[in-house]
Amino acid sequence: MWELLKDLLLVSLGMGIGVVLMCILTVGKEADRCMEEIKEREEH
Repeated sequence: MWELLKDLLLVSLGMGIGVVLMCILTVGKEADRCMEEIKEREEH
């Protein structure tokens, strides 16, 4: 029973870390897009 609980905890922890990483990457990509738009506006 303890092994099953430990495995479930590790799986949920891994999924949580994966979701956090996906959010960080999405925010980073969006920030890069915003920076490119600002640079284009400054050039024109």
